[in-house]
Amino acid sequence: MSPPPARAALTLGGTLAVQMLATASTLAFAVLAPAIPGVALASVGVFLSLVYLGGMVGSVAGAGLVGALGPVRASQLGLAAQAVALALLATGLAELRPLAALVSGLGYGPITPASSQMLARTTAPERIGFIFSLKQTGVPLGGLLAGAALPALAASWSWQAALGGLALAAVTVAAACQPLRREFDMRPAGQGARLALAPRLRQMFGDVLGDSRLRSMAAVSLLFSACQLSVSGYLMVYLTTEVGIGLTQAGMIYAITQGAGIAGRIAWGHLADLTGSPRGVLVCLAVLMSGSALATGLFTAQWALVPLCLVCAVLGATAIGWNGIYLGEVARLAPPGRVASVTGGALFCTYFGVVAGPAAFGYFAQRMHSLSLAYLALAAVPILGAALLLRGARSPHPAPTGSAPR
Repeated sequence: MSPPPARAALTLGGTLAVQMLATASTLAFAVLAPAIPGVALASVGVFLSLVYLGGMVGSVAGAGLVGALGPVRASQLGLAAQAVALALLATGLAELRPLAALVSGLGYGPITPASSQMLARTTAPERIGFIFSLKQTGVPLGGLLAGAALPALAASWSWQAALGGLALAAVTVAAACQPLRREFDMRPAGQGARLALAPRLRQMFGDVLGDSRLRSMAAVSLLFSACQLSVSGYLMVYLTTEVGIGLTQAGMIYAITQGAGIAGRIAWGHLADLTGSPRGVLVCLAVLMSGSALATGLFTAQWALVPLCLVCAVLGATAIGWNGIYLGEVARLAPPGRVASVTGGALFCTYFGVVAGPAAFGYFAQRMHSLSLAYLALAAVPILGAALLLRGARSPHPAPTGSAPR
């Protein structure tokens, strides 16, 4: 039986807003780095790696937090942690940046397991790819918000004011989600909240590693997430320092990249539902991702604005557009009632790619003294992902572990 449309729409809207603010908060330092005094190139990659190191822990702990407190409360606590991290960054103290990154990651980790649990209860199985992709547009929407608003606020007032405004928005969205608690967080009488971490960890990773389909998707997500954060984390710095574009114009191109990710997530999710082949759609995305990364590495000051925007749009639509298909498949393959747990386990692998990717990208760029060479090298990563997907398509699959979430 399909859920009421109003209930499904309210759930989608709430999870989308939470995802958007959480993502904008994690990217705020990378976007504002050119405006913050004394920020070295490599420190952007280190910051993002620490964010997603915290995200790895947060995704695992977040699944337990969802079970203990409910998905809405877990989301609210995640946004509160983002506000604290932004406040730490606004002090301007370099010594507090690693702490801010870890706090931001710990807050970001529970967001996706919580939203997956909520959407699994309100989404019809035949629409799961589209709805999960639509919710995941909150990630590029958050990047668009960061790229379009933060540089403008920093230019008009200060970079500290930009961080403060984003923190206030995160707290406001957390408060606005309170009415959803009655729907998703209320427990039957006598059912207490428990955070039994060890059993949850065994079940979480057992579910992911014991299913070849989940295992292969998690491995590919590691590679794709490394590409995604290398784009989101370094594109602004690359455009301003090597290509020679002004901060405001670079912010516009960055926003176009994130905006294309929004359109891509919706289109790819719909295509995956239409074709019934999420894996095949991801192979196509990998090829386009590789080609656009290669073209990005060829940018020079002689490139006109339109081709710059077109290449970055394809890069955003692919490198930022794959997540909804992945999360929809994880939710579809999860055993009944364990969507948050399985999503948390799969995201542990995803975040490993996010932790390693930006740091490796930044290290390579620094050693080669060139971000353009780093983007050229990045083009090989999605091709490896495509090879894994094609190999997985030829492997026999076990029987389904559970029914599609409802």
